[in-house]
Amino acid sequence: MGSRIVLGVGLSVLALSVSPPLFAQLPLTSLKSSGQTVSPVYEGWYKNADGTFTMSFGYYNRNTQEVVEIPVGADNFITPGDRNQGQPSQFQPRRHWGVFGVKVPADFGKKEVLWTLKFRGASYAIPGMLHPNWQIDALEGEAGSGNTPPVVKFSETGAERAAARSA
Repeated sequence: MGSRIVLGVGLSVLALSVSPPLFAQLPLTSLKSSGQTVSPVYEGWYKNADGTFTMSFGYYNRNTQEVVEIPVGADNFITPGDRNQGQPSQFQPRRHWGVFGVKVPADFGKKEVLWTLKFRGASYAIPGMLHPNWQIDALEGEAGSGNTPPVVKFSETGAERAAARSA
């Protein structure tokens, strides 16, 4: 009987040491209106009609109110190639999807595109690659991204025409 109690206590201690602490389920930090960092986000790639590929990037500005400015240059750049490949220099609060795309050639293979942001002493770099797990549909029409092209009608019963998407 004594060995059962020891075994039971041992299993209880083991279970407590394996299960995550209660505080781990709470948010890591509270939301702040300003003073937070901005990080780049790679969302995936899609194939273009001409055989090239576009890698889609967005960002997360952790502030709830502060608009952050990071000029393209030493603290906001893309590699390889030209440092300015259409990335933003103004970052609105919170998460933004499909902000810009980097077009790469059909023979890009296993190379990477790297977007680096440096701000408030933090440096974030996110690689984009053509791995099959990251293939996406072009972000047009995705409800979460807000990137649906506008539809135009010239009369109430007229035909609809969607704006062409630029790659």
